[in-house]
Amino acid sequence: MLRRIKKYFFSAFREVFVYHHSSLEFRAKTYAVLIAGSTESFSRYQHTLEVIASEIYTNPDRAGALVMTVKEYLKAIQNKKNMGNEMLLNDVIRELRLVPRFALKIEPEHLERLEECTLEEDSKIYQQRLIEFLREKRTEYEEIKR
Repeated sequence: MLRRIKKYFFSAFREVFVYHHSSLEFRAKTYAVLIAGSTESFSRYQHTLEVIASEIYTNPDRAGALVMTVKEYLKAIQNKKNMGNEMLLNDVIRELRLVPRFALKIEPEHLERLEECTLEEDSKIYQQRLIEFLREKRTEYEEIKR
């Protein structure tokens, strides 16, 4: 019960509790778009996502916040009340235009590790195309920055 209350407050007030929440949100969106492009359940990706989160963030609370945020986006996509997979992808693209440095938050190796969790071939193809698109966005930003 206490865990559920903590999770609710953390989710509701993430902007207050999480330092640089916008970059965490961006990462969560990219992972959620990739996972949502699959027919498998989140449980298939959870362990890999937790490992990736702990590699990105040494603070376990921040790593947990990333995983929890991805879950929230996936629930929103499943409910399709607030957003669908396409809307979330469009949001990622829009954020890359507004905040180009977010392109550096795209780690293709992490996305590829998540893609490896996918069994269904059509989902793999979608995920590979998405990874390539995001890799190109990162490369574009790196070239502009030079």
